[in-house]
Amino acid sequence: MQLSDLVAEKHILVCCGSGGVGKTTISASLALSAAMAGRKVLVCTIDPAKRLADSLGLKELGNEEARIPDEAFDKAGVKPKGELWGMMLDSKRTFDDLIQRISPNEETSRKILENGFYQNITTALAGSQEFSAMEKLYELAASGKYDLIVLDTPPSRHALDFLDAPNKMTAFLDAKVIQWVLKPYLTAGKMGFKFVNRTAKAMFSILEKATGKETIADIADFFLVFEGLYDGFKARAARVRELMEEDGTAFLLVTSPQSGSLSEADFFVERIEQEGMALGGVIFNRVHTPPTDLTSREVEAMGEKAASSLRKYKPAVEALVANLRLFILLAEADKRAIESFLTRLQKGVGSVRVPYLLHDVHDIATLLDVASYLKLRVLRV
Repeated sequence: MQLSDLVAEKHILVCCGSGGVGKTTISASLALSAAMAGRKVLVCTIDPAKRLADSLGLKELGNEEARIPDEAFDKAGVKPKGELWGMMLDSKRTFDDLIQRISPNEETSRKILENGFYQNITTALAGSQEFSAMEKLYELAASGKYDLIVLDTPPSRHALDFLDAPNKMTAFLDAKVIQWVLKPYLTAGKMGFKFVNRTAKAMFSILEKATGKETIADIADFFLVFEGLYDGFKARAARVRELMEEDGTAFLLVTSPQSGSLSEADFFVERIEQEGMALGGVIFNRVHTPPTDLTSREVEAMGEKAASSLRKYKPAVEALVANLRLFILLAEADKRAIESFLTRLQKGVGSVRVPYLLHDVHDIATLLDVASYLKLRVLRV
């Protein structure tokens, strides 16, 4: 299967990978390819560094979808057959919208949104960005406005964080567990500590000293108000999960030939297979490509010969040869690492390689450069 087939046929492409492997650039390039071919496409990122806006030649993107203007394409000398839209996800706003959606009334949603503990978990809790990304993806997919949605997942240290987000968030918000601990606190606050056993009083005293009385009260208030929303929250998370397993959704693993990235990629591939989700392919980004077919040893031998015959320029020749030899050594290492990784993929899962580019990707024209490598390479093991 060709990567262009996935771009043409799927409704959702989820670009996953550890941080720093170029997911944002790859996501934007895939979306651009689909728009050029005639599809209405949205590329969505949660990257706070605003690299998506930069790569599309825009000053900024917000939490609302924005169409990439004709002027951006005019500068590159191209005209898409379809439409390209972009947005940068606001994690907290997405969480707020979800609370308002599942709350039975405005009073309940107001109490939660104004709660200090809630405001903290939507910005600082590990996994909140990943959960928000999946929630927003579900909302956008349900709207039916786009032929294709390309999601650039959060810049997590571990690619698996995205898959684990719904389970982790629902487990954290499990009202049954939390209330067992916190309900006695509210009872004590309203009716006096004489109604709470000695062990509980000691625990609450420690918590208040460590976090402050207002903090522990905010936590207790939040979970008691959230109790009625938990089932709806859990059901919503389950529907998001089902979306990840549909035929119209495919995961693309973006990685680099470096050992750390490939090690993380191994875990991700294994997890995708265990979950029964569709791994559409692996994209190796920033691959060193040798400028010559010569090996590093052959270049070194030629350099020694050239340096001896051009003694006047020996330092310059040696420096050039050393740089070329180093680049070839890196290319050889990348090739070995990639070939080793490919042997661990299941049959039918393919890969493409995007070379290490010497220029920055910052507009439509340079995104098309990246897209050319994604479009023309055949996905095969």
